[in-house]
Amino acid sequence: MANDLMQANILATLQGIQTALEKRNNTPLSLFKGDAQDPIEWLDNFEKAATANQYDKKYKFQIVGGYLQGSPAIWFLQETDANAQHRIIRWTPINAGEKNTSFTTQFETKFRTPILISKWHMELEKRTQSPREVVTEYVKAIKKLIKRVDSRRNWTEEQKIYFFTKGLRTNLLYVLWSLLALKDNSTINMAIKLAQRIKDNQKMHLEFTLPVFAPASVMALAPQMAAVSFAAQIQDPNEQLIDRLTTNLVWLLELLAQAVREN
Repeated sequence: MANDLMQANILATLQGIQTALEKRNNTPLSLFKGDAQDPIEWLDNFEKAATANQYDKKYKFQIVGGYLQGSPAIWFLQETDANAQHRIIRWTPINAGEKNTSFTTQFETKFRTPILISKWHMELEKRTQSPREVVTEYVKAIKKLIKRVDSRRNWTEEQKIYFFTKGLRTNLLYVLWSLLALKDNSTINMAIKLAQRIKDNQKMHLEFTLPVFAPASVMALAPQMAAVSFAAQIQDPNEQLIDRLTTNLVWLLELLAQAVREN
């Protein structure tokens, strides 16, 4: 019996060593030191590196303490102590009842501070699409900020659409608003797809250069003309509506945008 037990222990030890050796570390994991460091970005990068290295949730929880320094390391030791009120014992929660004992949930609660949230919200309020910035890059930046401000995903789709659309360049914004008005239950992903499609259509159909100056009378009529063009097509049930609408409105809305810039 003793020999059987010893052999079983040796086998278990060898299997543990084999498992550890199979873990790859091709993608390095970064350290989190707290202070002004972005906890959401760090956690995202940690997850990506762990996935690339084929770490499972159990292994991530086993090693994460080694990548925390300073006050975060002290916090982790305290929260994983056997006497902690809500002892952290897992990487992520499977259900709502496990949130108090999961690392990812408690990490965000601790280090996603009100100061950082206010900073991200201010950046989101001020974020606009720069003249040479493509839609995909703007989308990436907006999504990143929304994720930080609304990490618990409590925002409505209307709120997310507002922060996405408000910073778009005017030649995209007016057409996008018109198209979203046709859609029921619009989502942020829908708005993003429409914006990209509008931009693609503008590249395809806008084959002339606008004049540097347009008569004031044309500028004044641009909104009404755009509205008439839009109203004439809202009954079109075909998928080609977006293409047709973009082609017909882009010139008029460019004139309107120019008027806004000059004023």
